[in-house]
Amino acid sequence: MFQVLALILLMSCNSNEKKLMKITKEKVVENINVLRSAGFFEKYEELTNLQVYDSLYSIRKEKYSEIFKKPYDPGMELGVIELAEYDNTRLLFLDLEADVAKDNNVYINVINAFSKLSNNQFQPKEIKEKWESETGPIKVSFISNDSLVLFEPEYNNDWLNESVFSTCLKELTNKDVRIVECLSDDGFGYGQAIALMRLTKEEQKILETKLNLKFSSD
Repeated sequence: MFQVLALILLMSCNSNEKKLMKITKEKVVENINVLRSAGFFEKYEELTNLQVYDSLYSIRKEKYSEIFKKPYDPGMELGVIELAEYDNTRLLFLDLEADVAKDNNVYINVINAFSKLSNNQFQPKEIKEKWESETGPIKVSFISNDSLVLFEPEYNNDWLNESVFSTCLKELTNKDVRIVECLSDDGFGYGQAIALMRLTKEEQKILETKLNLKFSSD
């Protein structure tokens, strides 16, 4: 459910860009090249940029076909953030209205997503999410570096509480994992979503210079 929501939101947040201009295959391949120069798609290091394009396209068609339960071709007219999201070790894109509810395990999913974003440098274990009722109180805990980490996110309908971000980002900081918030994709915002990237300062500069991405801070 969480992945489907993020997928739908990404389709929506790129719709304005697509209305203004058609994103060509050549442009997507060019953006893949820039993203790779900033550390993205390392698992495809043996492939050419065009082969990476073909691999992502295949994954994309398979995912959408599963969602719609029939063969479906969504195309590859992807904005930069939508493209970058195919590397979840580098970008975490989250809809803050994330269907948070008892038994949905959304906080567990988010913590695991931060682990992937850190390239498994942050390795939470025994992640638990306990609700005393449909509206909380909520207790979330996990083991990190042999220590118990516990936080109690305030219930806010189906929205994520910011405590999950501050808690996970603290763990990543302790691992010297640099995370920055990306504020815009060629001038477009993300509405109720947030985009976090794992980047060195040099990699961030590449994205700022070549893709016009903006970030909250160093």
